[in-house]
Amino acid sequence: MKARKVWTGLLGLGLLLVLPAAASGSEPTVLEAQEPEIAAAAPTEPSSNAPLVDLPVLDQVYLESVNLSGMTTEEAGAAVQRRMEEISGYQITLHMDDESVGVSAGELGLSGDNEKMVEYAARIGQTGNVIKRYKAKKELEEESIQLPLIYQVDQEAARTALETYCVPLNREVSNYGLTRESGEFEVVNGQRGITLNEEESVQIVTDYLTNIWKDGSGSVELSVELTEPKGSREELEKVQDVLGTCSTDYSASSSARATNIKNGTSKLNGIVLYPGDSLSVCDQMVPFDEENGYEMAPSYSNGSVVESFGGGICQVSTTLYMAVLRSELEVTERYNHSMIVTYVKPSMDAAIAEGSKDLKFTNNLEAPIYIEGVAYAGTLVFTVYGQEYRPEGRTVTFESETLEEITPTTELVADTESALGAIQQTQSSHTGYVAKLWKVVTENGQETRTEVNNSNYQMTPNRYKVGVKTDNQEAAGAMYSAISTNDLNEVYKVLQQYS
Repeated sequence: MKARKVWTGLLGLGLLLVLPAAASGSEPTVLEAQEPEIAAAAPTEPSSNAPLVDLPVLDQVYLESVNLSGMTTEEAGAAVQRRMEEISGYQITLHMDDESVGVSAGELGLSGDNEKMVEYAARIGQTGNVIKRYKAKKELEEESIQLPLIYQVDQEAARTALETYCVPLNREVSNYGLTRESGEFEVVNGQRGITLNEEESVQIVTDYLTNIWKDGSGSVELSVELTEPKGSREELEKVQDVLGTCSTDYSASSSARATNIKNGTSKLNGIVLYPGDSLSVCDQMVPFDEENGYEMAPSYSNGSVVESFGGGICQVSTTLYMAVLRSELEVTERYNHSMIVTYVKPSMDAAIAEGSKDLKFTNNLEAPIYIEGVAYAGTLVFTVYGQEYRPEGRTVTFESETLEEITPTTELVADTESALGAIQQTQSSHTGYVAKLWKVVTENGQETRTEVNNSNYQMTPNRYKVGVKTDNQEAAGAMYSAISTNDLNEVYKVLQQYS
């Protein structure tokens, strides 16, 4: 027996429904309520005084795949509800580029309000005059009627499902990179970033479930924003040459300072900068705290030596600075220390401090660069690799020129809590300098000198606390006078006089 698969606009549904033809291979039948062959089925008035809900549905009436034959309206509604629950459990695969996840149709907000369709099915062949009812029943003997289920989507539920299952599939772009093992480079493939466009995807899911999807498992491509990775294998294979290197010694450092140097170096090792990329050294290494692997060690602060997390980290930025200069990269920000350091010559240092001082530079070359940092056995080495672009025979050196040297002074401070003449050094001196760094390029026998930076380093005095506590007022007065001279020899004289 053939089956008519129809969409109906009756009962205020406001729809023209079209379904494929039956499995017999016949062409789809498009039927509207106004057409003669369905007019017999259109409800007009009840055929008896009995409530319509008590009249069983005629044979050969289906709502989607549910056979409603002989059911009351209540039974038909329950059967359709069971079918909707089954449909709600079907898995819909949501695709986000190369990522995907399965979510049930019900979780995506699919539901069905088919009460009117059930009522319509119950009225087929049971309303109208005798002739219409007879005609409808005879037609059902020859050809069944299959009505569609009506789907709707709760967009808030769809949005919640996308946030639960799809947003976690978002991923940051991963650029092509490099690793270096046993002196050999290996290219690490990049991966493009994926970000779900939530509102557009809610509309896509709604349209798919209500207009495209029919039954069973399904699949739909969501709207995403793709970010292509920077670089390529071809670009990174150019990175083979040493452009610049620098080494400094930290063998005399305390264990904590050595730990800070190793930790900071590890945060810069392996960085790839493509042409035009810039690097903030401070951003790579902060925060300077215990959770980030740093320990308390001596550092400079406003002309004094203090204990702080990350003490010694400036040796890392300084060593990298000189490697960058020798690679002839563009340095866009650099600060000297407040006081002179011992591991490089004046003007060759680069201080960093969270929130105030940074070392920044840009890859101004036409090929990528790779930064390698190694801190081992008391030696810190930074090397910048890339594609050599400078002509053979061209040499680059850097010279430190001291313009002024400022001899440290002595400062004495009275200590009212310590006995007369007790001396305690509270700060060691640092010689002050004014220095300049020159870049010297020799090419084809010609030497060119370019100023790189000017650096001023504070002079810090030797500071001592001198005790003045005594019952001898004359001795105390003499010691205060000696302290005011900032001369330890005068202090010693008072001690000798009143001892």
